[in-house]
Amino acid sequence: MKKRGLALLTVALLAGGLVSCGPKDADEPEESSVSSAEEETEAPTEEVTEEETSAEMTEQSCRRSFDSSECPEITMVTLTAKCSGKLRKEASVDDVSGHVLHMGVVGRFGLPFELDFSDTVTDAQLSFTYNKDELRGVPEENLMVLFYNEDDQFYDELPEPVLDKENCTITVNAEKPGVYIVVDAYQWFDAWGDSRAEKFAYDKDPTAYTTDWERNCDTGSIMELADKQWAMENAPLFHVSTPEQLASAVYYINGVNSNYASIVLDADIDLTGYDWSPMGWQSSGNTAFSGNVDGGGHKITGMKIEGDTDVGFIGYGLGCTVNDLTFENAEVSGGARVGIVGGEVYMTNTWENVHVSGKISGAFEDYGGIVGREASLNFVNCSADVEINGEKSDFLSYRQKTIAETEVVETFTLTLNEDGSITRDDHEGFRNLCWQIDHNGQGVLQRGATDPHTGDPELTLAPQYATFGGTDGKSEVYLTAYINGTYIRVSNIITIGQ
Repeated sequence: MKKRGLALLTVALLAGGLVSCGPKDADEPEESSVSSAEEETEAPTEEVTEEETSAEMTEQSCRRSFDSSECPEITMVTLTAKCSGKLRKEASVDDVSGHVLHMGVVGRFGLPFELDFSDTVTDAQLSFTYNKDELRGVPEENLMVLFYNEDDQFYDELPEPVLDKENCTITVNAEKPGVYIVVDAYQWFDAWGDSRAEKFAYDKDPTAYTTDWERNCDTGSIMELADKQWAMENAPLFHVSTPEQLASAVYYINGVNSNYASIVLDADIDLTGYDWSPMGWQSSGNTAFSGNVDGGGHKITGMKIEGDTDVGFIGYGLGCTVNDLTFENAEVSGGARVGIVGGEVYMTNTWENVHVSGKISGAFEDYGGIVGREASLNFVNCSADVEINGEKSDFLSYRQKTIAETEVVETFTLTLNEDGSITRDDHEGFRNLCWQIDHNGQGVLQRGATDPHTGDPELTLAPQYATFGGTDGKSEVYLTAYINGTYIRVSNIITIGQ
């Protein structure tokens, strides 16, 4: 029996937030779109006394159905076991859709399920009923069940599953309480470079099934325009000059692979009359857009997007870049994190020559002309001529707006020393105090001003950091703290160079 590690399966660090890979807290509520119904196939007609249950073990079954639009592959889980009491009281099967790491398992089908049972239960078996029409081209013979070994934090591949094609079930022995997940054996073994993947290899055709993005999101006019075959033939570098080609690229990025794709505009594109959909979206897996959009000096006209959160041409982006692109007469509306080019973008350094015009509306305050939420994005030669909720605005992002509207109080005093180091005094009451260095007007360094191991204040910035951006031009060094949802300067500025 092989064991596979959990930590490499899913990105758990997103925009500075660490997701725990520990066991689920029983007191913590879970968010789930699953509706379920439980049914016990054998229920005693009379209350079983403690004395009677200790004397007799009977084989019983109870089942729970699941109706999940996001994960429709597994429709029912049946537990069969011997129990001295009432099985429904001594055992339970619940989905763990709220657990990011379990949801991110490679090749997962349906929801992950957590089985729990008491010491009165023995010889347990789990049977998963699957919807054959939702397997997306994966052969039934490829279905395999994993068990998460909580002690070792590994997934065990359970041996000898029983496949019943006629009744669409796969059954395994369930020796321990814990999390059980049905996966595609080919994807699972292939992700680890395991030679057993060859046994389960099949002709994968992404165009033959509905992607998770299509299931979970409003795709607008994208899928009416997209040519899936063209997308697969031209990926990962798309040269686009028509709405159809741009929609095909968005389909590929959102549904097939968001991490290794880029778009180059070869002509102006008019999206007037279409309902567009953001590129890059948040889910339990890694579906953020991480490529590049090169406008080539062209423009996109008449883009209209209506959404909930993360609304923009790029909805949710990590490490993505945009350059030499203009959006004219765009209309973008949503609840939170709204911008014409990006709704929520992190881990990105510079966007250059990006210009937008149009109307933006949002229910919350985290909207901007180009990007809604971003942490440290540098805008080089960028502009916004927009109306936000009916009022003119030229702020490129919510962070820019917050910085402009928050009073700077230079609480800390920085001193440039003869050896090139910079020292600071110490004050309490500030959250996430950071050293910030801008070189020639662009942020090049932001790191904590406290020792990450001891928590003690770092009172001296070494000379090599003070000129981090280089000696050609001007560097500005100052302290920032997290105030009003972003980082605000809280010290004087030390200027180095010209």
